[in-house]
Formats: sequence, C-alpha cells, structure tokens
Amino acid sequence: MKKIDWHSGFVSAMKLELVENENDLIFDEEHPLANRAQRIDLLVIKNITDAVIRNPIGRMFARYNICEYKSPDDSLTYGDFFKVLAYTGLYIYETQKDGFLAKEYTMTFIRESHPSKLLKQLINTGIAINRIRPGIYALSGNLPFRTQLIITKEIPDDQRSWLKCLTKHGTANDLRNIVTTTPLLPPHHKAHADNVMSVFTSANKALVAEEIKEKPIMCKAVDELFAEVFADQIKEKDDKIATMKSQLADKDSLLADKDAIIAKLQAQLEAYAKKELS
Repeated sequence: MKKIDWHSGFVSAMKLELVENENDLIFDEEHPLANRAQRIDLLVIKNITDAVIRNPIGRMFARYNICEYKSPDDSLTYGDFFKVLAYTGLYIYETQKDGFLAKEYTMTFIRESHPSKLLKQLINTGIAINRIRPGIYALSGNLPFRTQLIITKEIPDDQRSWLKCLTKHGTANDLRNIVTTTPLLPPHHKAHADNVMSVFTSANKALVAEEIKEKPIMCKAVDELFAEVFADQIKEKDDKIATMKSQLADKDSLLADKDAIIAKLQAQLEAYAKKELS
C-alpha cells in the first residue's frame, strides 16, 4: 500500500490557506537544525514584518513562525510540545545570536483532533488554553513565545479550509470544496491543490469512489481539476525524454568520432608496418 504523504499535503495546504499573503511570506519546509537530523516541519517567515495575515490561522504570526504538523496517524504529546519549544530555541541560537526579541517568534501546532491529554498536562504546568475562534486556541502563561494550537476538525465547513481536508474522515462536502475552490486559485497554485487532493483521495478512497459513481458531474469536475496538472506532468516527462534522447545522440556522435579516429590510427599503423617490412 502506498504511504500517504501527509507532510507534503500539509505544506501545500498551508500555502493555500495563506495565499492572500503569498508575497509577504517565505515558506521553508523541513528546515534543518544543528546536526541536520533535527528539522522544523515548516518555518514561515514574514519578509514584510508588519504585514497582516488575512487568514485567521496566521493572524498570530510574527516574523519567524515555527509550525509543527501531526498527521491523523500521529499523536501530539507533551514530549512533542517541548521538542518544538527546543527547536525554536535552537533556531534562535543558530540564527539570531544578537538582538533577540521573543515577540518575533511564534509556535503553531496543527492536528486534526483535540489532544485532550496534552492540554490537561499543559494546564497542570500553568499554561492557559483559550479558544480564539472555532479550531484556533491560544496558549499563554508559562511560555517564552506566543503559541497556538490549530484543531482542523473544528474549523467550520463554510471556511473551506485546505487543512481540514487532511483527514481520513472526509465528507462529500470536503471533496466538493476542493473541486469547486481549485479553479479559483492562481495558476501557479494548482499544484498545491493537487497535493491536497492526492492526500484526500488516498485517505478517503471509498468516499471518492462513491461520489464519482453516484454523481457523474463530480467525476467530470475531478477530471477537469486534474487535466491541467496531468498536462503539465506529461509535458515535463516529454521534455525529460527529449533531453535524454539529445544526450544519447551526443554520446553516439562522440562514439562515432572515436571509432573513426581509431580506424584512422589502425590504417596508419598498418601502412607503417608494410613500409617497414618492405
């Protein structure tokens, strides 16, 4: 069974969520730390410090924003929380040894379901949990940085959230939102929609098959959604094949030249040998 690439879907979903501010942000996926074995899932940097993020998910963002994503198959534990806190500290140590300002950093945790055990443990350590809006919780108190928790399952359906589509419990409404929202995106973001759709279909095969079977219109819409992506993929493969053929032709030409040189040298040697014998 093909493994679902939740992380790639997450990065694409975040870029789509924040598409209105794409010119204000830099996305650094799998940012390496220390010995390169430690990595930040997603680092979002504001290249315009005072830019206001329109999407509520990024409303809290400061200059440097460390994001940790947990797929539906993974839990979000007390250890995970402090791992990200440590990663944030490492990132500051490696990049901002002078002039550090705590207000320039934030931490964001994204998960589908409510991590009840973790929140109980955090509350017991003096951290307050406040729901800012459905699906978005602010953590405050005994923390060095502004921190939030995004529970994607709680985000209202009418927000058409891309993160909400990273689920094994997708609905017909989720599928419909992807199919109807994608055509409204700028052309260079269609690949991100494709990533999210790929994760959604892999995690919800029965639902997608049923929707396509029962609703031919949905099938047509899905075909149209991927038509452009498939065309780009085919062109990319054709270009690679053409490049390989060109490289092979160059090699064949070089081999032909080499054979000609060898034949010429052999003829010269034979002529020299005959001359010496005579």
